[in-house]
Amino acid sequence: MTSMRHLATASAFTVAAVLAASGTAYAQGSDEIAESNMIIVTATKRAESVNDVPMSITAASGDDLAAAGIRSADDLGKIVPGFTFTQSAYSTPVYSLRGVGFYNYDIASTPTVTVYQDEAPLPFSAMSRGASFDLERVEVLKGPQGLLFGSNSTGGAVNYIAARPTSSFEGGIDAGYGRFNAWELGGFVSGPLGDNVGVRLAARHEGSGDWQQSTTRNETLGKRNFTQMRLQFDIQASERLTAKLGVSAFWDKSDVQAAQLIQVNPLVPPAVDARLFAFPLASGARAADWTASLQPKRDDRQAQATARFDYEIDDAVTLTSLTSYAHYKQNDRVDPDATSLQIVDTIDRGSIKALFQEIRLSGEFGEGSRWIIGGNYENNKVLETQTLTSTSGSGFRAFNLFFGAPIPDAIDISSSQKFRNLAAFANVDFAFNDQITAHAGLRYTETRNRFVGCTGNSANGALALILGIPGNPQCTQFNATGAGAPTFNTLKEDNLSWRIGLDFTPNSDTLVYANVSRGFKIGAFPLIPAALAFQYDPATQEKLTAYEIGFKLSPSRAVQINGAVFYYDYSDKQVLGSDNVPPFGTLNRLVNIPKSKIKGAEIQLILRPVEGLTLNGGLTYVNTRIGNFNNIDPFGVSRNFQGEAYPNTPKWQGSLAADYEFPVSGNLNGFLGANATMRSKTNGGLGEYAILSIDGYTLIDLRAGVGSDDDRWKLSIWGRNITDKYYWTNAYRIADVSARFAGKPATYGATLSFRY
Repeated sequence: MTSMRHLATASAFTVAAVLAASGTAYAQGSDEIAESNMIIVTATKRAESVNDVPMSITAASGDDLAAAGIRSADDLGKIVPGFTFTQSAYSTPVYSLRGVGFYNYDIASTPTVTVYQDEAPLPFSAMSRGASFDLERVEVLKGPQGLLFGSNSTGGAVNYIAARPTSSFEGGIDAGYGRFNAWELGGFVSGPLGDNVGVRLAARHEGSGDWQQSTTRNETLGKRNFTQMRLQFDIQASERLTAKLGVSAFWDKSDVQAAQLIQVNPLVPPAVDARLFAFPLASGARAADWTASLQPKRDDRQAQATARFDYEIDDAVTLTSLTSYAHYKQNDRVDPDATSLQIVDTIDRGSIKALFQEIRLSGEFGEGSRWIIGGNYENNKVLETQTLTSTSGSGFRAFNLFFGAPIPDAIDISSSQKFRNLAAFANVDFAFNDQITAHAGLRYTETRNRFVGCTGNSANGALALILGIPGNPQCTQFNATGAGAPTFNTLKEDNLSWRIGLDFTPNSDTLVYANVSRGFKIGAFPLIPAALAFQYDPATQEKLTAYEIGFKLSPSRAVQINGAVFYYDYSDKQVLGSDNVPPFGTLNRLVNIPKSKIKGAEIQLILRPVEGLTLNGGLTYVNTRIGNFNNIDPFGVSRNFQGEAYPNTPKWQGSLAADYEFPVSGNLNGFLGANATMRSKTNGGLGEYAILSIDGYTLIDLRAGVGSDDDRWKLSIWGRNITDKYYWTNAYRIADVSARFAGKPATYGATLSFRY
């Protein structure tokens, strides 16, 4: 019945869009309407209309993102069907596109959907929080993007394009207030500093009060305290040389969301804390629990500097250098066990230093043909220590029960990882004539990751041992020579990504394309409490071969129709599996699924039936299937998972947006807007246990307001999740409990904007 209900919802999204399309058959759109559908993107590392790029892309302007309440990549599912955000148990975000994602806990987890800031990678998902503000646009590229964007983008790439300095003086300010005492204040100033230099400074702060309530005591949680800044310079150094320089930073001192208890399932039943069975189970979006003395909270910060130089060697050839360096630090207190007991209470400290350098040559030849060749270098260093307190967890209480050993107050789980990636790439787009263009490209990548891991028994001891700091720390996992030493490993891999394609443009309003591409995600080491050294063994690199046929049609000035069907052949997909390790019970371990597949389709309709009204609907169908694969499920049962769907992958996702702007008086305009987002059910873990089910849901946002006809000021009121739908984005088993993360309840507020 639930599946039928969500299929009906999906059908309703499609029917609504098609009915709207039929109503536009005789609409007379203006040139302005037509131009508004021509978002310029740089998906192929050259500027061109989104409708001319032979791949599936969702692009949205910075204004569109702000209107929809999209503040980070976590919210992109509102406008990008097929995009899924999952909050991991330790608060590291996980992004998936068309079912391609990698769920893991630690900050060194290399993603399958990489976020970029002006083409410079943010190579780990934890670093992406500061990218989404003061934007010109965002581009979400679906399918393997390893050719031009590198490894770890097998699912796709999210490229945030920041607003650039302006040729004349401009400024703006935005202020908002909403439920839970949420407030926002931001703005920018931009303009020239002489004839050849432009500058732009932007900043924003988000704050709020608590929105979660403890189920066992009179306490609340959920404060937001997040600050972003960006400074940019555009320099015309000479007639042929331009430079774009920038620095950005964010500070996040927000509370970490607490989880909701949905079931008690002891890891080692004889050693379970009896108090655990008295805790109330989840009921409603705001109910949660956490350890009072821990007070889950972030203390994270990041600074990034980028420098891009473009030199026109001649009218047809350009040399580009792109350099980026980012430093991320975190000190988080997280409590994913959804109780006030100390079961998996964790202090997670870490740092990332990420260096990226790319040099490329690009040019044109013939009529409509172009080429690009280049190489890049990445050097990333990640240190992380998770200090785990589990005095009430049955895994550690088993020490006392079985061995008479004291329960440790805390243990350190630490790792050091040093990544080095070298790559060379080339691509050519050859136009046979005005209608047919062929595409072919290759990228060779060599990667090396040096890993050191230690599960220690003294405060900060494991990290001290890894760093060679004097003292007497010990590692407790057993290596070949026994316990006491860290586990060392080096993973060296190489791969050849490629893409071939053909597109056909019979007229200026039609594009039909077919692509076959291959991408890779590099191998990954886990950061987990290890009893035996093999738990630190890496999952090796995964390979995805994608087949896609798509079209982009503009049958009239008021209609845009995009669609695609795709098939993915997946080898060695990385997944967070499990192992039974006595006496600790079922513990996590990274493993590879030898074979799996994805097939699906998507459709997007952008409609403008009358002046001022825009409808944008999208629907994605993704069917994932695991091949022959034996492992242990989250509850310790050894089984074969053949035929199961990927965890955290809904089969249906849809979005529908409506925006209407209309004159109120001679110099005053009104506007109305709505967004609906739908996704079908999925499951949070291998084994498809009912307790880990993630129900499907539909969320509705509304907005309305007035503003001047010259866009100098605008006042809007808005509501998000206006039906107060109770939904959750993740369900997982950890230690002695199963838990989930709920989405926010209904929120509402007002925003005032000025531009000058």
